[in-house]
Amino acid sequence: MSVRRSLLLSLSAVTASALLGFASAGCSSGEPCPDPGPAMTVDMAPLAPRCELPFDVRAIDTVSKGAVLVTDDPSMAGVYVAEVDATAGGASNYGTNPFVYLDLIGRKKVEIDDVTARRSRDWDIAFKRWQIKLNSGDSGPGGVTISRVENKTLPDVKTAPTGTYAEDIYFNEKCEIQLDPINGLGTVVSDWYGYEAGTNRLVPKTEVWVLKRRDGKGHIKLQLLQYYKGMFGGNFTLTWSYLP
Repeated sequence: MSVRRSLLLSLSAVTASALLGFASAGCSSGEPCPDPGPAMTVDMAPLAPRCELPFDVRAIDTVSKGAVLVTDDPSMAGVYVAEVDATAGGASNYGTNPFVYLDLIGRKKVEIDDVTARRSRDWDIAFKRWQIKLNSGDSGPGGVTISRVENKTLPDVKTAPTGTYAEDIYFNEKCEIQLDPINGLGTVVSDWYGYEAGTNRLVPKTEVWVLKRRDGKGHIKLQLLQYYKGMFGGNFTLTWSYLP
C-alpha cells in the first residue's frame, strides 16, 4: 500500500472516529441528545450550460477590464446612456479576452467573468468587439428575451410589444454551435449592424430592442447608438429606459 493511500485511510479513520464520538457525546448516560439546530441549507447555483463552447469562442475565466460609464440623458428624464469599452484587447486579441457585462436595472457594470456569467442572473446584456449577447437561453439563465421594433428610436416606443420574445440560441440539439458571419457567437441580436457605404464601418440599425426584465417587473427598451470612438471599434454607446 502506498504512503499516500495509507495517509488517506488514516485520516478517514480519524474523521469517522471523531464524528462517532460527537454523535454519542451527551447521549451515553441516558440523557437526551442536544438539539443540533436546523439543518444547513445551500443556495444551489443554476445548472451548468447544456453545451460546451468550442475553443475559438470559449468562455474566458477572467473579468474584463473594459470600462463602463453610465450617465443620465440630459435631454430626457428617466433615460440612461452607457459608454462601453468592449474593445477586448483589439482585433487580434479579442479571442483571449472576456465579455463586458451590464446590469441595466442597477445601471452598472457587473464584475463577473464569462464562466460565471453562463450561470448568473445578475446581468442583462454583454459586449465583446462586435458580439452582443443577452442573459437568456444558451447565454444565461436570466430570461432576458427580446422583441425588436424596427425603424423606431427610443422615444417612439411607449409600450412593450405583445408578440413573441426570442432568446439567445446558438446550439442545436446536437450541441453544434451556430456562429455569426464573422465567426462570433450567433446570438439573437447578431445582425444588429449594417455596413456604412465607402468605409465598411459597422453602423447600428435604426431599431429598438424591448427586453423582458430578469426580475419580472416589466420591460427595458434599448437602442444602440454607436460602435466607434474615433477610429476604434468595440466602443459601444447605448441608451435605455424602462417600460411596464
